[in-house]
Amino acid sequence: MSIKRKALLIQAAGGSVVLALAMQPVFIMGYGSYVWILFTALILFFATGADFKKIPSIILSFACGLAWAALNGILMGALSGAPMWVSGILLTILMVFSILTVHENLLRDSIVGNIPSLFMGFALTIFMTSGHSLAPVINQMHLLAFFTAGIVMSVLLVLVGGFFCTMILGKDWPKHVYGGAE
Repeated sequence: MSIKRKALLIQAAGGSVVLALAMQPVFIMGYGSYVWILFTALILFFATGADFKKIPSIILSFACGLAWAALNGILMGALSGAPMWVSGILLTILMVFSILTVHENLLRDSIVGNIPSLFMGFALTIFMTSGHSLAPVINQMHLLAFFTAGIVMSVLLVLVGGFFCTMILGKDWPKHVYGGAE
């Protein structure tokens, strides 16, 4: 078996244990219905290259998405008497245009320029505040805490997998997995 296959198997074994253990506090605190939010962070972390340097941007952009969603909620409330197309279509156009103008254009190269993470925060807030869940009620601080815990879970996944690969395969294993050597 190639070193790459061995490393991937070691990472899978270590990762499965790390993820199972790291999500337990969410269940213990009574928020098991929201454990899936941890995995949204994991998805974004790995989709952005599992780069530890991007973590502050991922978290802060997510928090910006929460803020934009709060503004959207305020505006939806202010427009509650208006026809549905005003809040459903016109407000959506205005919000998306504003978010992209501010973060994609003006703040693109800043720490809050991670558009996928920002829209994840925005979308999760809208989904979680739609009021159709039987789970305990959560707010945006819960969302941010769960998302941040998911990032911590992602980091643990990488570090533990790397630790066990180094212990079992030696310090040169990354060149076989990421360097293309077999």
